[in-house]
Amino acid sequence: MSTAVTADPADESPSPEVSERISGVEVSEEEITFELTDGRVVSVPLSWSWRLEEATPEERQNFEISPSGYSVHWPDVDEDLSARGALRGTPAPRPRSAPPAEEPSEWTPGRIKQVRESLGVSQGELASRMGVRQATVSDWETGKQSPSPMARRLLDRLAGGADAEATEGDEVLS
Repeated sequence: MSTAVTADPADESPSPEVSERISGVEVSEEEITFELTDGRVVSVPLSWSWRLEEATPEERQNFEISPSGYSVHWPDVDEDLSARGALRGTPAPRPRSAPPAEEPSEWTPGRIKQVRESLGVSQGELASRMGVRQATVSDWETGKQSPSPMARRLLDRLAGGADAEATEGDEVLS
């Protein structure tokens, strides 16, 4: 008889709670391993995250499990992975060929806040546009954390849009 089939449903013990919540993470030179709260361990090749594959060993070890437990964030490389993606076998897609990025400009806490305010958005709205958490934007604005090079490039683009909006507004008033 298969262990998946029982003759008498009354003989069945309750099935364990299945969860995709993460209780621990290990990143090696070859793989990313998620320990789940239900006792399962899921590993995927490091190559499934091109950002982590290209990161330094120190950057790979600097991660935060989200408060909900459903994802892990690597602030140094701005990568977010979930147990659900690992369970479903979904590698992070590498961007298609793009022109080489210019060196991102420097961003001070005051400048970040100034651009956000010129865009007329809250920290949460800026975070949503950038694909980061609101707490990350708050940390940038208070100087607790500095934006990664990728985040600085995106801030450069957003600042360019804010400058264009300000210029358009000036032309209308002139």
